[in-house]
Amino acid sequence: MANPMMQAAEFMQAMQNELHKNLTRWSNWMSDFIVSPAEPPMAQTPRDLVWKRGKIQLYRYPSQAAQRQPLPYVMVPWLGISRPYILDMLPGHSMIEYLVQQGHEVYLLDWGVIAEEDKNLGLEDIVFKILPRAIDTILALSQAPALNLNGFCLGGVITNGYLSLHPDAPVRNYIAIVTPVDFEQGGLLKTWLGHAAFPTDLLVRQYGGIPTSLMGMGFKMLRPTGDAASLSGLWFNMNKKDYIPIYKAMDRWANDFVGMPGRFFSQIQHELYAQNKMLKGELMLQGRRVNLRNIQQPMFVAAASKDHIVPPLAAKGLLGAVGSQDKQFMELPGGHISVFAGRQAHTMLWPALHAWVVERSAV
Repeated sequence: MANPMMQAAEFMQAMQNELHKNLTRWSNWMSDFIVSPAEPPMAQTPRDLVWKRGKIQLYRYPSQAAQRQPLPYVMVPWLGISRPYILDMLPGHSMIEYLVQQGHEVYLLDWGVIAEEDKNLGLEDIVFKILPRAIDTILALSQAPALNLNGFCLGGVITNGYLSLHPDAPVRNYIAIVTPVDFEQGGLLKTWLGHAAFPTDLLVRQYGGIPTSLMGMGFKMLRPTGDAASLSGLWFNMNKKDYIPIYKAMDRWANDFVGMPGRFFSQIQHELYAQNKMLKGELMLQGRRVNLRNIQQPMFVAAASKDHIVPPLAAKGLLGAVGSQDKQFMELPGGHISVFAGRQAHTMLWPALHAWVVERSAV
């Protein structure tokens, strides 16, 4: 039988602990959001601008390890929606920082801030002109015979198209992280974009693409309670001082939307979400068929178990569509962004990815 005196003592101790937490929460709120509300500096890993085409910039992050990996590691992020600095969020919470500390020379293709004047930018220009020229620049600078190519989200759609149409591309290993391939499994975005009634042509005529305001509203609507859940998580963890700069950085990035070029969005909506043409082998770019079977490189595919933007089945579809024999699939806990930029990424995805690449990168 429970001892009433012990129960009372435990209850009082729990009350004191919770009171102490709440006092700490209010103190941290005052110091970090009222007195010093500044956001932490992001994208701090040293880098050089090595190539530029209009708004598009290619950055090099030199290796920081004594033993340098033999092949450059090239990141192709999503085009539009948000900025890629989430890949270099904060010291100690940066995928780019982790890779350069492991000896990789990292290159990041930054699309810049998309606006109406970019309305004609589509897969053709990117796959046949922009990405090949960026890769030529990388190989010339690194003096390497090949490279490791990593596509993120819609950046993976771009790299899928590039590798399919350039079967002799100087790519040793291919990594696709939360990349949609089977758009029939595209979740709520498939429900919205997967039919002819979606007013893509009207939006493109009116705005030249998807403007920042509509992009932000659309992604907020995917999870209407997301902001409330984020604030709830902040209050719950407000007593942890090291949680606050991570929250500030993530909150800034999550609300820093950018637009999407009209032609690119039209292709994504009409050709992929509505008709799934890339997976079916029916997507045509400049008169050439995008055949995923042409992708022969060793492949690492990562998906997130709670991804509401690219559900795991949408990403996993790539494995059965390519010609690669060496294929690895990892479904990790987390959401669309947290799987590669969250608090667990440095113990789960990043080490696994580094080990996989190193094993296959010997010159």
